[in-house]
Amino acid sequence: MSSLPEDVSLAVKDHLLGLESSLKEYFPPISSTKTWIRNPFTVNIETETELPDGDVESLIEMSCDTSLKDKFLRQPLVEFWLSCRQEYPTISEKAIKFLMPFVTTYKCETGFSTLLFLKNKYRTRLEVEPDLRIKLTSFPANLKILVDRKQIHTSN
Repeated sequence: MSSLPEDVSLAVKDHLLGLESSLKEYFPPISSTKTWIRNPFTVNIETETELPDGDVESLIEMSCDTSLKDKFLRQPLVEFWLSCRQEYPTISEKAIKFLMPFVTTYKCETGFSTLLFLKNKYRTRLEVEPDLRIKLTSFPANLKILVDRKQIHTSN
């Protein structure tokens, strides 16, 4: 089994260390006082929160709700906290404000990657907005309706 040349190995190691530091910059570790956001059902409320007393009571009440726990297991984290806004508005709002930068950064990165894909050397159209809109939408396209409409327009 052959190994990589030393200069390639060093370059790969430097690259991976750079990626690690970039990830830590964009996604800093969650403070131990914010672990309740990641999972409100397993947190030790006395040691792992810095919430006001009213919010601690809401968190305790929430952690005892088995229907919410089922919902938590079935939904992505952001959707779970959004679904709790009516019943637990203050802690839900705090969780959403903490999680929001991660969601917006993801959407921005996805948009940039899509733009790079669409504006490659083989496809240099100036108008990419319609293609970006389709690629970045969270709604699935109903191809049957789109194809039927296309057939109607071409037959006229």
